Amino acid sequence: MDHQTLEIHSILEKFAPLKLGLNPTPIHRLQRLEEALGLEQVYIKRDDLNGLGPGGNKVRNLEFLLADAIRSGCDHIIASGKSQSNLCTLAAAACNKVDLKCTLVHNDLEPEHKVGNQLLNKLMGANQRFIGEVSVDERNHFVDELFKTLKRNGDHPYIIFNGGTSPIGALGYVAGVLEIAAQIENQNLPISDIFVPGGNGGLATGVVFGAACMDTPLKIQVISVENSKSELTGIMESLFDELVELTEYQPKHKFDEVCEIYGEFRGEGWGIPLREADEMIETLAQLEGIFLEKVYTAKGFNGMVELLKRNQGLALRGSCYLHSGGFSSLFSQYL
Repeated sequence: MDHQTLEIHSILEKFAPLKLGLNPTPIHRLQRLEEALGLEQVYIKRDDLNGLGPGGNKVRNLEFLLADAIRSGCDHIIASGKSQSNLCTLAAAACNKVDLKCTLVHNDLEPEHKVGNQLLNKLMGANQRFIGEVSVDERNHFVDELFKTLKRNGDHPYIIFNGGTSPIGALGYVAGVLEIAAQIENQNLPISDIFVPGGNGGLATGVVFGAACMDTPLKIQVISVENSKSELTGIMESLFDELVELTEYQPKHKFDEVCEIYGEFRGEGWGIPLREADEMIETLAQLEGIFLEKVYTAKGFNGMVELLKRNQGLALRGSCYLHSGGFSSLFSQYL
């Protein structure tokens, strides 16, 4: 382990993250996919298998966010999102595990049939508030008022903002990419490029920041599933700077030295299916028995495959896709 990596590990330990996931999650090769598509050295990092609830990337965020809540004396977590929000489901699972109260606020109508994450929320006994088809701003206002009400009633609430995308939440994937680098070294894996989906930027920025802290950084390829390249770049650069401020640590490498951002595989934006990505769901399931979902992972994985087909130099370097989970929401995406 190089000096830079030791330093950032030491900094992360100061935030005393909880142990919620079964890390390290495995990395393995996609040999049948390689054979079928004429690719070489394609791997996958299975953060969909990290052991809490339905699994997925939000587990790493929550390890730091809930630690921050407990350290701040809070006992009631508020998370918000649509009724199929992976963050909401995993927040409920994490709160059950560490004995914190949790309220989920959904800006849509309560579904008549409990499928996907709604079924899991019901089984976990999650306290849910459905406030109708309102905007994110209106949902945030409801959350603010709920926060005040809980405080008046004697609780000590803690709000998880923006799907867990905050400097503290992003620390989860600073730790995550250090884990990947250690696996590559220990298992002697021929991987130079890590492909990640880019939504609101928390996962991607954490990975980029962690890579920038390495003496010899991995190259991070970010596939936007929501914003244009310029929009996502701005979001990530701002969050990168906030991580510098939070950790009081200046990475060895600059943001644009370790990552490339692509906006051409997002289709019409967040939550809007893309035919090629939907086809990739079936391709990977039928070749490797691994499931993607329509919003994040299928678009990201499809983007990686297209880039590897187009760029032989990139294809020969060895690539790994970071599977960010979302399996449970798949059941609601084919109704």
